[in-house]
Amino acid sequence: MKKTLVTLTAGSLLAASIAASHEGATGIVRERMDGMVAMRDAVRDLTPMMQGQVEYDRDAVIDTAAIIERHAGETMTALFPEGSDDDASYARAEIWQDWATFEAMAMRLELVAGALAEAADNPPGSAMPGQMDNSTMMGGNASMMGGGSSTMMGGGSAMMGGSVAPDPAMLAQMPVDRVFAVAAQACSACHTQFRTERD
Repeated sequence: MKKTLVTLTAGSLLAASIAASHEGATGIVRERMDGMVAMRDAVRDLTPMMQGQVEYDRDAVIDTAAIIERHAGETMTALFPEGSDDDASYARAEIWQDWATFEAMAMRLELVAGALAEAADNPPGSAMPGQMDNSTMMGGNASMMGGGSSTMMGGGSAMMGGSVAPDPAMLAQMPVDRVFAVAAQACSACHTQFRTERD
Protein backbone atom coordinates (compact mmCIF):
# COMPACT_ATOMS: atom_id res chain seq x y z
CA MET A 1 0.00 0.00 0.00
CA LYS A 2 2.87 2.38 0.79
CA LYS A 3 4.28 1.91 -2.71
CA THR A 4 0.91 2.80 -4.26
CA LEU A 5 0.57 5.95 -2.15
CA VAL A 6 4.10 7.02 -2.99
CA THR A 7 3.39 6.45 -6.68
CA LEU A 8 0.13 8.39 -6.46
CA THR A 9 1.81 11.26 -4.64
CA ALA A 10 4.71 11.37 -7.09
CA GLY A 11 2.31 11.29 -10.01
CA SER A 12 0.25 14.08 -8.50
CA LEU A 13 3.29 16.26 -7.89
CA LEU A 14 4.52 15.66 -11.41
CA ALA A 15 1.12 16.47 -12.87
CA ALA A 16 0.97 19.63 -10.79
CA SER A 17 4.31 20.72 -12.23
CA ILE A 18 2.74 21.41 -15.62
CA ALA A 19 2.77 25.16 -16.10
CA ALA A 20 -0.28 26.94 -14.74
CA SER A 21 0.27 29.70 -17.28
CA HIS A 22 0.65 29.26 -21.02
CA GLU A 23 1.78 32.76 -21.84
CA GLY A 24 3.07 32.98 -25.37
CA ALA A 25 1.63 29.63 -26.46
CA THR A 26 -0.58 29.73 -29.54
CA GLY A 27 -2.02 27.35 -32.10
CA ILE A 28 -1.26 23.67 -31.76
CA VAL A 29 1.22 24.23 -28.91
CA ARG A 30 -1.52 25.92 -26.87
CA GLU A 31 -3.97 23.18 -27.81
CA ARG A 32 -1.73 20.40 -26.55
CA MET A 33 -0.89 22.34 -23.38
CA ASP A 34 -4.61 22.69 -22.71
CA GLY A 35 -4.99 18.93 -23.14
CA MET A 36 -2.18 18.27 -20.67
CA VAL A 37 -3.76 20.65 -18.16
CA ALA A 38 -7.10 18.85 -18.53
CA MET A 39 -5.38 15.55 -17.70
CA ARG A 40 -3.43 17.15 -14.85
CA ASP A 41 -6.60 18.53 -13.31
CA ALA A 42 -8.39 15.20 -13.68
CA VAL A 43 -5.56 13.33 -11.94
CA ARG A 44 -5.32 15.97 -9.22
CA ASP A 45 -9.04 15.82 -8.50
CA LEU A 46 -9.07 12.03 -8.26
CA THR A 47 -5.93 11.64 -6.14
CA PRO A 48 -7.56 12.28 -2.72
CA MET A 49 -10.13 9.60 -3.48
CA MET A 50 -7.44 7.09 -4.47
CA GLN A 51 -5.64 7.88 -1.21
CA GLY A 52 -8.79 7.26 0.83
CA GLN A 53 -9.12 10.90 1.92
CA VAL A 54 -12.60 11.30 0.41
CA GLU A 55 -15.45 8.89 -0.22
CA TYR A 56 -15.13 6.68 -3.27
CA ASP A 57 -17.18 7.80 -6.27
CA ARG A 58 -17.36 5.34 -9.17
CA ASP A 59 -18.84 7.92 -11.56
CA ALA A 60 -16.02 10.38 -10.86
CA VAL A 61 -13.49 7.69 -11.75
CA ILE A 62 -15.27 6.97 -15.03
CA ASP A 63 -15.41 10.70 -15.85
CA THR A 64 -11.72 11.14 -15.07
CA ALA A 65 -10.76 8.10 -17.14
CA ALA A 66 -12.73 9.52 -20.07
CA ILE A 67 -10.83 12.82 -19.86
CA ILE A 68 -7.47 11.07 -19.87
CA GLU A 69 -8.48 8.69 -22.65
CA ARG A 70 -9.81 11.57 -24.76
CA HIS A 71 -6.47 13.41 -24.61
CA ALA A 72 -4.17 10.38 -24.99
CA GLY A 73 -3.39 8.12 -27.94
CA GLU A 74 -3.67 9.53 -31.44
CA THR A 75 -5.29 12.70 -30.13
CA MET A 76 -2.07 13.43 -28.27
CA THR A 77 0.36 12.48 -31.01
CA ALA A 78 -1.55 14.55 -33.58
CA LEU A 79 -0.73 17.64 -31.50
CA PHE A 80 3.03 17.12 -31.88
CA PRO A 81 3.82 17.72 -35.57
CA GLU A 82 7.47 18.24 -36.40
CA GLY A 83 8.59 21.81 -35.91
CA SER A 84 6.14 22.53 -33.08
CA ASP A 85 8.84 22.99 -30.45
CA ASP A 86 8.85 26.77 -30.25
CA ASP A 87 9.94 28.75 -27.18
CA ALA A 88 6.54 28.41 -25.50
CA SER A 89 6.61 24.63 -25.78
CA TYR A 90 7.76 22.23 -23.09
CA ALA A 91 8.35 19.50 -25.66
CA ARG A 92 11.88 18.13 -25.97
CA ALA A 93 13.45 17.43 -29.34
CA GLU A 94 13.64 13.79 -28.23
CA ILE A 95 9.95 13.45 -29.09
CA TRP A 96 10.72 13.64 -32.79
CA GLN A 97 14.07 11.90 -32.50
CA ASP A 98 12.41 8.89 -30.84
CA TRP A 99 8.89 9.18 -32.18
CA ALA A 100 8.16 5.45 -31.85
CA THR A 101 8.69 5.56 -28.08
CA PHE A 102 6.66 8.73 -27.66
CA GLU A 103 3.84 7.29 -29.74
CA ALA A 104 3.89 4.03 -27.78
CA MET A 105 3.65 5.95 -24.50
CA ALA A 106 0.68 7.96 -25.77
CA MET A 107 -1.10 4.79 -26.90
CA ARG A 108 -0.26 3.06 -23.62
CA LEU A 109 -1.83 5.90 -21.64
CA GLU A 110 -4.99 5.60 -23.71
CA LEU A 111 -5.20 1.87 -22.97
CA VAL A 112 -4.62 2.39 -19.25
CA ALA A 113 -7.26 5.13 -19.13
CA GLY A 114 -9.79 2.77 -20.69
CA ALA A 115 -8.88 0.12 -18.12
CA LEU A 116 -9.26 2.71 -15.34
CA ALA A 117 -12.89 3.22 -16.35
CA GLU A 118 -13.43 -0.55 -16.38
CA ALA A 119 -11.82 -0.88 -12.94
CA ALA A 120 -14.20 1.69 -11.45
CA ASP A 121 -16.30 -1.19 -10.13
CA ASN A 122 -13.33 -2.33 -8.03
CA PRO A 123 -13.05 0.18 -5.14
CA PRO A 124 -9.64 1.08 -3.72
CA GLY A 125 -8.21 -1.75 -1.67
CA SER A 126 -10.57 -4.36 -3.09
CA ALA A 127 -9.35 -7.88 -3.82
CA MET A 128 -8.67 -9.30 -7.24
CA PRO A 129 -11.28 -11.83 -8.45
CA GLY A 130 -10.42 -15.17 -6.87
CA GLN A 131 -8.29 -13.55 -4.16
CA MET A 132 -9.24 -13.74 -0.51
CA ASP A 133 -7.91 -10.29 0.38
CA ASN A 134 -5.28 -7.73 -0.49
CA SER A 135 -2.61 -9.56 1.50
CA THR A 136 -2.72 -12.30 -1.11
CA MET A 137 -2.07 -9.75 -3.84
CA MET A 138 0.74 -8.12 -1.92
CA GLY A 139 2.38 -11.32 -0.75
CA GLY A 140 5.51 -12.90 -2.08
CA ASN A 141 3.59 -15.35 -4.25
CA ALA A 142 1.55 -12.71 -6.04
CA SER A 143 2.70 -12.40 -9.62
CA MET A 144 1.06 -9.01 -10.15
CA MET A 145 1.72 -6.94 -7.05
CA GLY A 146 4.07 -8.91 -4.85
CA GLY A 147 7.50 -10.25 -5.67
CA GLY A 148 6.87 -9.77 -9.37
CA SER A 149 5.63 -6.22 -9.06
CA SER A 150 8.17 -4.96 -11.56
CA THR A 151 6.03 -6.52 -14.27
CA MET A 152 3.25 -4.03 -13.55
CA MET A 153 4.67 -1.11 -11.62
CA GLY A 154 8.45 -0.99 -11.73
CA GLY A 155 10.33 1.92 -13.18
CA GLY A 156 11.97 -0.28 -15.80
CA SER A 157 8.98 -2.52 -16.34
CA ALA A 158 7.97 -3.94 -19.65
CA MET A 159 4.56 -2.33 -19.24
CA MET A 160 5.62 1.20 -18.46
CA GLY A 161 9.08 1.53 -19.94
CA GLY A 162 9.44 -1.17 -22.53
CA SER A 163 7.72 -2.20 -25.71
CA VAL A 164 5.01 -4.44 -24.24
CA ALA A 165 1.59 -2.82 -24.11
CA PRO A 166 -0.46 -3.26 -20.94
CA ASP A 167 -3.22 -5.86 -20.92
CA PRO A 168 -6.41 -3.80 -20.46
CA ALA A 169 -8.42 -6.86 -19.39
CA MET A 170 -5.92 -7.66 -16.65
CA LEU A 171 -5.79 -4.05 -15.47
CA ALA A 172 -9.58 -3.83 -15.43
CA GLN A 173 -9.69 -6.58 -12.79
CA MET A 174 -7.33 -4.76 -10.44
CA PRO A 175 -8.40 -2.45 -7.60
CA VAL A 176 -8.99 0.98 -9.11
CA ASP A 177 -6.30 2.69 -7.02
CA ARG A 178 -3.70 0.35 -8.49
CA VAL A 179 -4.82 1.14 -12.04
CA PHE A 180 -4.76 4.84 -11.20
CA ALA A 181 -1.18 4.42 -10.00
CA VAL A 182 -0.28 2.78 -13.33
CA ALA A 183 -1.85 5.73 -15.17
CA ALA A 184 0.06 8.23 -13.02
CA GLN A 185 3.27 6.31 -13.68
CA ALA A 186 2.60 6.38 -17.42
CA CYS A 187 2.32 10.16 -17.26
CA SER A 188 5.46 10.41 -15.15
CA ALA A 189 7.51 8.23 -17.50
CA CYS A 190 6.54 10.32 -20.52
CA HIS A 191 7.23 13.62 -18.76
CA THR A 192 10.62 12.41 -17.57
CA GLN A 193 11.71 11.47 -21.07
CA PHE A 194 10.01 14.04 -23.24
CA ARG A 195 9.12 17.16 -21.26
CA THR A 196 11.47 20.05 -20.50
CA GLU A 197 11.50 21.18 -16.89
CA ARG A 198 11.47 24.93 -16.33
CA ASP A 199 11.76 27.14 -13.27
